[in-house]
Amino acid sequence: MKRAAGKMIGLLTGMSMTALISAGCGAESTEMVTVTFMNGEEELGSVETEAGKALTEASYTDYENAGDDFEGWFKTPTYLEASEVDLSTAEFEKDTVLYGLFKSDTVTEDSRKWYIVGTSETGALATTNWAADIPDDDKALFELQKTDNPNEYAVTLDLCAGDQFQLIADWSWDTQLGFGYVTDYDSSQIENGGGLSGSDKTSNINVLQDGNYTITIVTNPNDMAQTQFSIVRNGD
Repeated sequence: MKRAAGKMIGLLTGMSMTALISAGCGAESTEMVTVTFMNGEEELGSVETEAGKALTEASYTDYENAGDDFEGWFKTPTYLEASEVDLSTAEFEKDTVLYGLFKSDTVTEDSRKWYIVGTSETGALATTNWAADIPDDDKALFELQKTDNPNEYAVTLDLCAGDQFQLIADWSWDTQLGFGYVTDYDSSQIENGGGLSGSDKTSNINVLQDGNYTITIVTNPNDMAQTQFSIVRNGD
């Protein structure tokens, strides 16, 4: 009788262990990711959510009131148009940093002169030689002109495949706009050319296709990150 009882206890114990093991194998932990919200260099806060899920509106609306007029969330600190995120539908599979675009109704007037400088094997940019010491008359050929819109500058010129350039203020490298500031371009015509600093903001802009281009910037002297920088190919 004792031997039979022992066998029964052993059988029950084995069944219990099997049940526990089976239950353990079937259990799945929920993966969580963190979405961090920034206003320039300032961290506004973060929200933890289940991977593959959208955020609830209540979890981020307070961050949209952290500055002046809120215009959207972006995955790039320079607010590249293609990186804009619609939080009402966006799902996050990994930790993500979002940058809020806050624009003030009053922007300081930009009194600087902006130039395109770079290098070229066959085109006019060779004259600038990366902002070398050249006559003022030659500099004027590469100056962006103010438009009728506040703090908007533009220049139209021919560029050649292989040209590299950046924009600088007052013919000085103290203020430069490299590829990281470009907000509107065609990737079949323009690409990131890299640079010595390793930062996209100071990376050269490479031209991939010959043509006539218009380069337009809208500046905010109080916040360089809000610069709008477009490169449009007009034709051959």
